[in-house]
Amino acid sequence: EKEKKMPKLKFTKEVVVEAGYELMKKEGFQNVSVRKIANYLKCSTAPIYFNFKTVDELKEEIINMCKEKLKKYLYGNYSERKILSGAIGFVIFAREEKELFRTIFLDTTERFEKLYEETLNALLTKENLLESFPALEEEEAKKAVNKIWYFLFGYATMLCTRIDGNYRKNETNEVIEHKITEIVNYFKI
Repeated sequence: EKEKKMPKLKFTKEVVVEAGYELMKKEGFQNVSVRKIANYLKCSTAPIYFNFKTVDELKEEIINMCKEKLKKYLYGNYSERKILSGAIGFVIFAREEKELFRTIFLDTTERFEKLYEETLNALLTKENLLESFPALEEEEAKKAVNKIWYFLFGYATMLCTRIDGNYRKNETNEVIEHKITEIVNYFKI
């Protein structure tokens, strides 16, 4: 009787990118390599090079995946005011996607620096600034956002890096929204 062969697994682009993304969360973006992804998928490097010509092309796709995940939080519906909503989403992102937050915002590489700039520019459009700060001129509104940015970044970093899991659990979406609203009111924005 002939032995039945195991069907060959198909490693689609999506599967390879997802593996690279998971690896990046564990080991950091700089440590993503074709060999490590192949080990993670328990395959040779051939299926990866079949889908991507270079490791840079693959890394670009991983960055795009990160961008999409971040956007879900920044453009979530946490507040009527888009910028306030983005601020709340940013902190929730730090709480829920610790490794990704660390990779994008704390272990910054040149590529993620660009993603960070693009993200902020997309959020701080003239329309969003006018809608969020109707009493302020565009430049004044940007200054106001910069003031609260330091608080936001520190708060998000604390949520991301605290070892105490209970601290993170207690920082519910409502608590986060309340703290950010208090800061906004403190700065009279």
